[in-house]
Amino acid sequence: MEFYRPQKKPVTVPIVPLIDILVTLLFFFIVTMNDLTEKVPRPEIQVELPSANSLKVKTVTIARSTLTLGRDGSAEIDSLPVPTGLLKEYLKGNLSERPGMKLALRVDQGCPWQKVLEAHSAALDAGYAPQDIFYPVKPPQERQKEAPTEDNT
Repeated sequence: MEFYRPQKKPVTVPIVPLIDILVTLLFFFIVTMNDLTEKVPRPEIQVELPSANSLKVKTVTIARSTLTLGRDGSAEIDSLPVPTGLLKEYLKGNLSERPGMKLALRVDQGCPWQKVLEAHSAALDAGYAPQDIFYPVKPPQERQKEAPTEDNT
């Protein structure tokens, strides 16, 4: 008499999940392997790195007029308040009193971007060259005009 015997599944060892462990061990053994038969002295290189004390610092100080724009868009030139709408005239006067003086534009973080663009345009109209205007951030760029899109839907 024969009894029912369920078929046994073949025993397998899953190798795929162990490949990353095997590769890691292989790299570890290659890196830490020592050649015990021959000890070769390694060459030494003497390197002298510069220290902060040995560096020569050249300080360049350029006199600049400072145009400050406040959070509300109010303007000041070298701490002199500028009435609204007269920024261009004040910049022209500043440039005529101090020829060759460059302009530093300091802007409050909450200042509207439109006021920054107006101040930039006023400085250019007053006679300042674009390279004479110093910005602690990127200067305003002209927008690329987008081609008009047509919707036929």
